[in-house]
Amino acid sequence: MNINDYRNAMDHIVPDNDLRKRILCQKKPQNRYVPVRRILACTLTAVLLLTCGTCVALAASPKLRTAVLSFFHLKEREHVPGQNDIPQNSTDQTETEQPSVVSPDISQASIGDLVKAQYIEMDQYYGLSGSLLNQLTWSDDGRTLLDAKFWELRDNDLIPVQPDMQTSKIDITFRDIHYQGSLYWFIRNGELYFFQGTPYGVDTHPEDEWYVETIPGHTDVVLLKLAQGSQIEYTEYPMLYYPGTGRTEDFLAGTDAEQLEHAYDYSWSKDMRRVLISCSVGTDGLQEWLCDLDAATLTRLDELTGMGENVSAGFADNDTLILTTHTVSKDETWMTVTCYAYDIPTGQTIKTLDETHFYRWWDEPYGAQLFGTRCVLIDQDGQVRLADLKTGTQTVIEGFRYQAGDNFMPSPSGNKLLYYASDSGTDGLGITQLGVADLDKGTFIAFDRDGYENLYEEGIGWSSDSTVSIRARSSDRETQYLILYTF
Repeated sequence: MNINDYRNAMDHIVPDNDLRKRILCQKKPQNRYVPVRRILACTLTAVLLLTCGTCVALAASPKLRTAVLSFFHLKEREHVPGQNDIPQNSTDQTETEQPSVVSPDISQASIGDLVKAQYIEMDQYYGLSGSLLNQLTWSDDGRTLLDAKFWELRDNDLIPVQPDMQTSKIDITFRDIHYQGSLYWFIRNGELYFFQGTPYGVDTHPEDEWYVETIPGHTDVVLLKLAQGSQIEYTEYPMLYYPGTGRTEDFLAGTDAEQLEHAYDYSWSKDMRRVLISCSVGTDGLQEWLCDLDAATLTRLDELTGMGENVSAGFADNDTLILTTHTVSKDETWMTVTCYAYDIPTGQTIKTLDETHFYRWWDEPYGAQLFGTRCVLIDQDGQVRLADLKTGTQTVIEGFRYQAGDNFMPSPSGNKLLYYASDSGTDGLGITQLGVADLDKGTFIAFDRDGYENLYEEGIGWSSDSTVSIRARSSDRETQYLILYTF
């Protein structure tokens, strides 16, 4: 598992009951607002950053506009199969297909004719590369990929496939450190998938501290992150890396971004011509900068907005930031949040959320949950509204009431919300209800689940913009389960 696999895995992890209790005892606040998913796309569109002083032009807040999203609770319940409930793979094969050579057993179900479920039972852990299951074999030192097998899920069987796996060498010296290693990758259905070794042990050197991130919509280039230091001394710097040629490009050169100390997070606009850079200052401090690649400018966020050091930001689009400020209690727990849409070229700011109670599941489970440009607003009576933090538009979910144990998670595009309810009396997540709110279609479909208590459900998340996955295991840890839902 490399650091990117770890981050992807963390997207699928939700705390179980024991961890929730420990968090409850600590009662830590959310430190800053960060969009859960950043959409990255690289174009050559030029945008001009006008110089803005500390005076912010505040426009009138938009009038509250309310739309309605209909909640549809399916009458049909899902019956989650446990161990020994999933039938063996079918032995009927077409002449052109090779029989599956892996152990997973597969079954399918249709829930209310609107949701397709696929249940995969495995005797060991298999990874996911888009729609492909994978099994990787690494060398003892964790640096070299010795073998990679892939299978495509077709109906009730897994069919071996052979992607055109390529190997590229990372070899670059930056800040007196020589970064090197191998990147393994292939392209399938217009998407790039990659693998990177993760060496551990006493022989691990700084040159091992690099990782890459894909740029959605592009298969010729990835982001290469070069890391140094650890804990409060940790810093990283991004470059463009072209796997096909091995070329590396320092595309932040000339902006002074390379001079920032302890920069650890980079949040990009969609066209990647602007970036928010977060830097650690001491043990608890945070400083955020806005870098414009076309104008070659680097500006502190608090100076740009005039809102002080407690303001945080995320991109709504290429020219718009969502700014968030908050009030805190004596123990530094977030109490209220206020959000603004900030137009970078003009410096105009519009308030879209005004001093709203901040949601705290351990204390008072109502208020605002922030998800990038989206916000889930939960009233004290359980009524739920979805707010667009750029426009101020609010959408009421009609026929749905929030209850303790309910959770939301945005899709990679941000246009859908995964909804799930958990049973606090079971081990693991214990997901009793599952659904998806499609903000573009204006629909919210959910269904109840039976049999979840037969498995230890470890994690839930988005596998793609239309597919939700649940990872689970048997109580004896001998059997792994992957459940895929297509809405």
